Amino acid sequence: MSQRTARVLAADVPIALAVTAVSLVDAHVRSAMPRSPSGNPWGPDGPDSGQPPWAGGAPFAAGAETLPPAAYLCIAAVAVCLAARRFYPRSAFAGAMAAVAAFYALGPDSGLLRLGPMVLAYTMAVRLPLRKWAALTALAVPVLLATRADLPYFGLLYPGAAGAIVAALAVLLVPAALGAIVRSRRENARRERDGELRRSVYEERLRIAREVHDVVGHSLSVINMQAGVALHVLDQRPEQAEPALQAIRQTSKDALEELRGTLAVFREPGGAEPGGAGGDGATRTPGDAGSRAGGGAEPAGSGREPVPGLDRIDELAAGIDPTGRRVAVHTHGERAAPPAAVDHAAYRIVQEALTNAVRHGGGAATVVIGYHPEELTVEITDSASARPRREYAEGSGIAGMRERARAVGGRLEAGPRTEGGFRVRADLPLGQR
Repeated sequence: MSQRTARVLAADVPIALAVTAVSLVDAHVRSAMPRSPSGNPWGPDGPDSGQPPWAGGAPFAAGAETLPPAAYLCIAAVAVCLAARRFYPRSAFAGAMAAVAAFYALGPDSGLLRLGPMVLAYTMAVRLPLRKWAALTALAVPVLLATRADLPYFGLLYPGAAGAIVAALAVLLVPAALGAIVRSRRENARRERDGELRRSVYEERLRIAREVHDVVGHSLSVINMQAGVALHVLDQRPEQAEPALQAIRQTSKDALEELRGTLAVFREPGGAEPGGAGGDGATRTPGDAGSRAGGGAEPAGSGREPVPGLDRIDELAAGIDPTGRRVAVHTHGERAAPPAAVDHAAYRIVQEALTNAVRHGGGAATVVIGYHPEELTVEITDSASARPRREYAEGSGIAGMRERARAVGGRLEAGPRTEGGFRVRADLPLGQR
């Protein structure tokens, strides 16, 4: 027996025994009460006589009936069905209804025996869709007829018969309706969890793709530019080709190391959890939680270089233009350490903007970093020749920068300048530091 089966039986067997016990007591009490030939325990005069059933000089057990052995078998069958209700809900319900009908057909009465079918109807509705159990509710008809088998025409012609039938059906259908409601709520909660899981997986894949795009795309653009320089000067000034080749070598090496670090963070189960402390010692704040969805990788674990931030902008610019003539970096305001997610998002935005400037601009680029009391601004412009506005189409790179800014609660503007070139500006809130 598996542990799950044992746990289910440990919960359901006591319920079955409890229903069996109260049903037996109720059946014995009802069988001990004197009954008139009409089946009314209050005698031929009914309850309006004002006399209890034992009044009239007869002892309490006068006219009492004993339970037939088959009645005990019916009660035991209901108990077995209750114990197996979560393994075979439909079979258990059908078996219990048959046992209850047989019990009433034998003559005894026990209103509490109906607790068994009520529990089974609830279980069946909770565990199965409506289309699989709705037809079984018709089994309430033979049970109802069995309770009235000693009456002419099953008592259908008596006054109040319709109300009795409705009440008997409600006893069974109300638990079934409650079970259907519980199942519907569980299904809705499960669908919400599945949708949240799918969104989380999509956001994680998007985050990985963005990180790899930023690292590889920037490095390949720099390598392509430096390779073009090397080819241009190789024939006439071969001595000037060496710096370009050295830059290609260093850029490819740095890209591989950063890519390994990024992928290592994603492989670690807790390496990208928001709200903890990164490997660089920075404590992530509640505002950093957005980086999980779009703000980039979190700081790596101990023994690994932390993810880049604005403190490496000069190194980034030098990798693109070692001479310092094509890329200029300016800082305004008092330097401050922004939250880790904002710092990393700002670095990636500058990196992507410079990559686009190298790939499409062809002119000089300027990076302006502004530290303000409430926000951090980064603005990247290039001085390429003016292009018609209709040629501008926002690609995946700018879309990725927008997502990074939005992930930390900021905004980003990007577009061509009227005087020529391109401009990217991001306003990122500093929040708690």
